[in-house]
Amino acid sequence: MNNQGYRFARLLWLYGEVASKGPVTFRQISDSWAGNYSLNPDGEPLSHKTFENHRKDVEDLFNINIDCDRATNTYSLSARPDLARATRDLLNGALIFNRVKSNPKMHRHIIPEQKEGGDTSKLFTAVDAIDEGRELRLRYRHNYDPLREREYCIKPVAIKQFRNRWYIVGELESGAAYSFPLDRVLSIAKGEITGPSGLEVEELFADSFGIIRDESAKAEEIILKVEREQANYFLSLPLHHSQRVVSESAQAVTFRLRLAPTYDFIMELLSHGPRVEVVAPQSLRDLMASKITEMSNLYNS
Repeated sequence: MNNQGYRFARLLWLYGEVASKGPVTFRQISDSWAGNYSLNPDGEPLSHKTFENHRKDVEDLFNINIDCDRATNTYSLSARPDLARATRDLLNGALIFNRVKSNPKMHRHIIPEQKEGGDTSKLFTAVDAIDEGRELRLRYRHNYDPLREREYCIKPVAIKQFRNRWYIVGELESGAAYSFPLDRVLSIAKGEITGPSGLEVEELFADSFGIIRDESAKAEEIILKVEREQANYFLSLPLHHSQRVVSESAQAVTFRLRLAPTYDFIMELLSHGPRVEVVAPQSLRDLMASKITEMSNLYNS
C-alpha cells in the first residue's frame, strides 16, 4: 500500500471507530489502534497529536466532523445535513470493502447486490470533466435499443446515484437537463473547456423522488397514510426531504410530502402494497387506483 492509500485507510479506520462506537474516548480509540494488526502491525500506540491531525484530515476529506464533548471527553460524528447520508453511505461501503480485504474469509459473509457495476472508468472520466470544467462527448443508447444510439455533447454538472445506479447529469446543447444512466453510455470522452452550466443541481432534483424529472408532473402536496409497522421504515428512511409527520396513532402514521408524482415515485408507492394509502391529492388516488386495477386485470384474466 502506498503512502496515500495508507493515509486514506487510517482515516477510514478512524471514521469507522467513531461511527460504530461513538461516543468513544480517546483511550478507547488508542487501544483499538494498538490492536489493529493490519494497519499497525507493530502495535504502536496512537499519540494524541496524531489523533488530532487525523480528526482534521477526516473533516477536510470527508466533510464529517469528529466532535468532542468536553463534559465527558468523548468523541462523536457530526456532518453537514446535506452530506450526511450520501457521505456515510459511501464511507460505509468503503469500510465493508476494507474489512473484506483485511480478512478474506469475511467475503462469504458479506453479500452485496448482485449487479454489474459497469465500466468505472466512465464514472471517473465524468468526475474529472466536472472538476476540469470540460464538455463530455457521449455515445448513448436509449432504452438499450441498438437502433436508438445517439451522440451527445453535454456540460456535465453532477454525478447522481439512485437505487445503486449511477447517472451523469448534464446540460444539453438546448440548455435542457438530462440524466444519462451510466450503463447505457457506450463511450465517453472529455472535450473542450467550457463555461459554467446554468443548471443548479439542488434545484433540478428538489421536487424529485429519485432521478426522473418530468416537466408535466408538477410538485404538489401529497398525503400518505401508512400502516404503523411500515411507517417505521418511512421514519428511518424518508421518501423525500420534505417528508413530515402529520399525525399518528397505534394503527397508522400520516405523512405530508411535497414533490412531483413521477413514475418512479408511483412505483415506489405500489411496492408497499396495501400498507400505504394515498389520501391526497385525488388525482394521485385515481392514478393509483387505475394502476392497481390494471394489475388486478392482468392476473384475473
